[in-house]
Amino acid sequence: MNQIGEIQSILRRMIILLEFSGINDWANLFKKLNKNIILNSVDTKQKILSLYGGMGSLNDLILQKNNVVFVNENDDFDILKSKLFNLCNFK
Repeated sequence: MNQIGEIQSILRRMIILLEFSGINDWANLFKKLNKNIILNSVDTKQKILSLYGGMGSLNDLILQKNNVVFVNENDDFDILKSKLFNLCNFK
C-alpha cells in the first residue's frame, strides 16, 4: 500500500472511532480530508498536521459517550493519531 492509501486507511479507522463516540464534527472533517487527500495530497497533509496543535486540537480529543471513557478505543485512537502524524510529516 502506498502512503496515500495508508493515510486513507488510518482516516477511515479514525472516522469509525469518532462516530462510535458521537464526535461527528471531527468525523465529518476526516471524511472530507479522506476524499481530498487524493486530489491534493500536499495541501491535505498540511491541513491534517495543523489539527495537532493548539487548544481544542486533535490531541485534546477523548473518546467517550454518556460520561463513559472508552479506554481501548482511546488507546487505538492514540496509535492511529501517531501513525497519521508520521505519514503526513514524512517528506
